[in-house]
Amino acid sequence: MTRSKTILAAGVLGIFLLLAAATGHAYPKNAPWQELGRYQETITRREFEHLLTRFFNPSKAVYGYLDINDSRVIIYNDRGRSKVDFTLRFAAGEDSKKSAAYYYKTISDLNALKNPPDKPLKGVKITLDPGHIGGKWAGMEERQISWANYPLIREGDANLVVSKKVRPRLEALGATVFMTHEVPEPVTKSRPEDYMAEARAEGKSGGALRRRAEMYFYRRDEIYERGQLLRTKFQPDFNISIHFNATELSGGGEITRDNRHAFFIQAAFGPDEVNREMWRYFLFSKLLERTIPMEGAMGDFITEEILKVAPLRANAYAWTKYTCPINDNPYNNGRNLAMTREFPGPTVLCELFYMNNPWTAARMTAGDFSGTKFIEGAGGTYRSIYEDYADAVVNAVRRLFTKWTVEGFPKPPPTVVTRSWGPKLNEAPVDAMLARNNAGTNAAAAAANSPTNPPPAKKNWFWSWF
Repeated sequence: MTRSKTILAAGVLGIFLLLAAATGHAYPKNAPWQELGRYQETITRREFEHLLTRFFNPSKAVYGYLDINDSRVIIYNDRGRSKVDFTLRFAAGEDSKKSAAYYYKTISDLNALKNPPDKPLKGVKITLDPGHIGGKWAGMEERQISWANYPLIREGDANLVVSKKVRPRLEALGATVFMTHEVPEPVTKSRPEDYMAEARAEGKSGGALRRRAEMYFYRRDEIYERGQLLRTKFQPDFNISIHFNATELSGGGEITRDNRHAFFIQAAFGPDEVNREMWRYFLFSKLLERTIPMEGAMGDFITEEILKVAPLRANAYAWTKYTCPINDNPYNNGRNLAMTREFPGPTVLCELFYMNNPWTAARMTAGDFSGTKFIEGAGGTYRSIYEDYADAVVNAVRRLFTKWTVEGFPKPPPTVVTRSWGPKLNEAPVDAMLARNNAGTNAAAAAANSPTNPPPAKKNWFWSWF
């Protein structure tokens, strides 16, 4: 098999811009299927179907749009198969695969950099995406929390703090680093008012009309415009989206004892989700990028690093029609999420801590600071939580890319998470940390989880490897 190469994609990227302009809104209504022409004869049927059924569509619902044999797969626009969207020709075998024109540097490309140990990221482009918008938009996004005596927490603002700490440290290691935004303002020029007619055409009225228009603004078009930056300007080799997490009822003031970490990688399009043409297009686009090994490795390495400073349990998702495991690291989850779907190239979304856990909230509202200090609500002396988060990301990126660009490791390297924790995670450090912090969390959590407001049931956090 010939070594895959990375190319600039300015020509086909213009297709996205033309489609967006034609619709009058940022998000295109028709998928640029012709862009997938770069992958003709670069993948065998066996690999294609393995990726499709193991990761991208475990329910196999998308087969209703496919006609597949050993030489090609025809992707139809409808289940009645009246219109062809795209035909992908398969390679006859591993030895006959053509070089794929990827947007990003593959592991082979990274091996070829042969970087010095002190600059493992030389020649590497990384995009940091501070999740959500923050600032005055946080309430609309439903990404702010205020309860008990804690100051208001706006997730978008916190994500910016972490990202701005990560950027110069990666640059010092040789990387070219982009950020999707540097202030708590939207990237898209559109506003909710631009989508009122679209929402009204769907039968929405009153408060539901406004909420639907707002959702199109901050969830659909804002994330799409960030993806456009990656496609047309940044063309990165890796994307990392920085988020803090919370439980589902946090917006209603729920306080929880639970506190977990998770990483999300694009996978597991649900049976109803494949009915949307653009999402169906992104399913095959992401599948043909073949980035999951690199994404899983990044999730593994950040898991290792964050557990050194905050050994919390995994917010793990089992096999469902909408979720799947990525590897034997329970912190890595496959889901169809807007950011991981719309961003080209290897992409990992970090969802660390629960903001509505009193220990986390106390540390977040203590602000960013140098050194350590006693944080009463957290029941101990700590560094800034933003520093811990940033260090975990930087150390993970440094270690992983050192494997690829300095040591020339030809595949995703094994880690403590997947190698030494074996079939069962050692929870002793987790339990010890929870015990140390009980003094800072029990009172608030006990009040929140009273008999009239019981704690949510915990998810099964571990599964066996596929």
